[in-house]
Amino acid sequence: MHSSFHEELAVLSEEYQRHLADYRLNLEQCWQELQNSPTSATLKEISSIAHRLAGSGKAYGFDSLSHVAKGLEMACNSAATKPAPEFSHTLDQHVVDLLDCLRTNTSHAHGNESTPVSHHHQVSAGDDAATILIFDDDTDFCKMLSHLLRSTGYTVHGIDTLDAFVSCIERYRPGAVIVDMDFFGKRFAGANKVLEWRQRNGEPIPVIFVSGYDSFELRLAAVRAGGNFFLSKPLDEDRLLHLLDSELNLGPKNPCRVLLVDDDTDLLRLYKSTLTQAGFAVQTASGATSALFLLNQELPNLVLIDVHMPHCNGIELGQLIRQHEKFSHVPLLFMSAANDIDTQLACARLTSDEYVSKPIEPWRLVMLVKSRSSRQRSPGSVASSHGGIEQQRDPLTALHSLGSFRARVQSRLDSLQSHQTFAVLKLDVRDFHTVNNVYGRITGDQVLQRLAWELSQCLDDDGILGRESGDEFLIMTGTGATATSVTQLAESLAATTRKPMQFDDQRTIVLSSDIGIAMTTLDTKIADDLIRHADSALFVARRSSAPTVKYFDASLEDHQRDRFNLAQEVRHALQQNQFTAAYQAVFSFKDGSLIGFEALARWQHPSRGLIGPGAFMQVMEEQGFISELTLLMLETALKQLAHWRKTHSNLFMSINLSALDIQKPDFIDALKNLLNIYQLTPDSVVLEITETALLADWQTAIQTIDILRAMGVKLALDDFGTGYSSLSYLNRIRPSTLKIDKSFVSEWSESHDESLLRTMVHLGHDMDMNVVAEGIETVEELNFLKDINCNCYQGFLRARPMFKDDVALADWFSASKP
Repeated sequence: MHSSFHEELAVLSEEYQRHLADYRLNLEQCWQELQNSPTSATLKEISSIAHRLAGSGKAYGFDSLSHVAKGLEMACNSAATKPAPEFSHTLDQHVVDLLDCLRTNTSHAHGNESTPVSHHHQVSAGDDAATILIFDDDTDFCKMLSHLLRSTGYTVHGIDTLDAFVSCIERYRPGAVIVDMDFFGKRFAGANKVLEWRQRNGEPIPVIFVSGYDSFELRLAAVRAGGNFFLSKPLDEDRLLHLLDSELNLGPKNPCRVLLVDDDTDLLRLYKSTLTQAGFAVQTASGATSALFLLNQELPNLVLIDVHMPHCNGIELGQLIRQHEKFSHVPLLFMSAANDIDTQLACARLTSDEYVSKPIEPWRLVMLVKSRSSRQRSPGSVASSHGGIEQQRDPLTALHSLGSFRARVQSRLDSLQSHQTFAVLKLDVRDFHTVNNVYGRITGDQVLQRLAWELSQCLDDDGILGRESGDEFLIMTGTGATATSVTQLAESLAATTRKPMQFDDQRTIVLSSDIGIAMTTLDTKIADDLIRHADSALFVARRSSAPTVKYFDASLEDHQRDRFNLAQEVRHALQQNQFTAAYQAVFSFKDGSLIGFEALARWQHPSRGLIGPGAFMQVMEEQGFISELTLLMLETALKQLAHWRKTHSNLFMSINLSALDIQKPDFIDALKNLLNIYQLTPDSVVLEITETALLADWQTAIQTIDILRAMGVKLALDDFGTGYSSLSYLNRIRPSTLKIDKSFVSEWSESHDESLLRTMVHLGHDMDMNVVAEGIETVEELNFLKDINCNCYQGFLRARPMFKDDVALADWFSASKP
């Protein structure tokens, strides 16, 4: 099959590689001038060369070149603040590195090595664009015609053989087919193939025959083969477009018009080719004057402007457009590799925060432009002319929104035959909030955009990908899907999610996902039911400790019904004061004495008896009841602590906080009041926080921690080592206590590998923390942790969780009286 877009990209990339030789010569000349006679003008020229290579290098797939060029650009910015004689010393190694990189790549251009266009995935036009198939053995003609039709908004596939004629029609379901009459010297081969297909199939798909010759015999053969039109080469392009639009009613309705403004002609060629392939009508300008001329001539729906251009920079051009009475409504999207905050703010004022950092890979460019074109400012914009289809796109990723996805599922269900099946999959990225909290929402959005693109590469041509919200994606397979093929797709999606994502600042982010799957049955008639079933399966998958793929079955609905009923029971139990506290003692390794308690929630169910937290805690968190339980536990436990401290004055009480407590710390006022009522010192209270709770909203969490620390309340980091990034937060939190999760103690019992537990204890002591080991169940565990200088422990070996009356009867409690 002929792939004109990939061939065009290869040609552009080879041409860019040849241009790198010009960049090298220019840089060598500037470098020589700077060494001989350093001036700010020469420094600025070197910075401009580096700036262009940093952007275009990444876009064309030369990642190392882009990285080295970015380093030189930053060095130029640093040199600009120094005296001219110091310019060459500041830039020396950076220039040498970039020249070496340019020599390497330009030498490849003259050899036989392939061009590294590794990240150029094929992009496609919108779902509503008419598809045209071109069958022609003349690849140059096919490429030219494909480019013409794509530039006017069609989706085009070029094929250079007739062997794939029937399979391609079945696969792509075209609106029309353009067929050459002769193939590889075989007269009437195209007409014969169409006639054979017509006789077997009879589908009323329009066929336009083309030929480099014109005779009565050719035209008669076209008529007998069922052709709708016959055109002679070279084609009358206007005639062809008129036939497709007016006669066959296939013409796209006002493809979105995009104007690209950038002084880097290599990037302009690449970006124009990429966006044209995606169904946009693209014009390019290399400066402000030509851009304003094209604005007036083409009336674009969107303008992309590079910030750093000579004579009139991008921000100034944006101001000219904003002040112009004719163009002030046109949306602008600024592009720049600069990290200058002032530049970003200036762009934001002009475009409502539409600022994109270079380098921009082609796949990301398509995503950005699709997303931006769905929010046109002009009431006569292309979005409205598409009948609202583009308005159903997710603004961040340009994927289908939930409403658009649902409509396509329903359409497929309505046309589904009894022997056909398909599936809906729902994918949720695990702990994605952590990415936002650690790296910021800008990086989080970039991760979602890249993930959306990578997931789309896993789908067949008839698969649909949508984004419901946040980090949740919806996938619809094609008809004919089987359990085996859907499982393979789910595995592919999961593997794609796990692929490390590299960012320009050398960060690497690795994700994982849960997937819920619902297959159609003979009873499936409503899209919402199928999506809901996928959601039910995902809900169960998310409860697993590891990333999971789960198929829907009827029992899952029973499970969800049980969860709903449980939530109602928990609500009632809170109102009826059915929750109470059990207390697990904490002992000192030094002398075995009792030093405190951990308060643990228990549910005294009227018919099922005593229920542990594993049965109700998750429902409480999901339903937002957990804050009520926290207040209840504070009241119960601190009241009991005050009673015990009358005879055991040095005891402390540990109470667990949830993620919701950290995010909405309503408990703090209650805690202050309870400390006052029961005359307890703040340091007698230890609040236990898990890493997961902290990372749910780090910015709010650190504010809550600072408030608690100022009160004098002690903090303990619970389940240490089981979270997302323990060490990176310890230094900022500075808890007084580090609790080693019982899973690590059990692991030592099985393997006797001492290194991990020793490291944890030493780490805690190095940071002046009290180290508590949880889950001590054997004498061997007790002795080992004592030998490595762990401070305290709790576990079934010495004391299980007990109610207050049972505690009073324990021998270790009476023995610990002062």
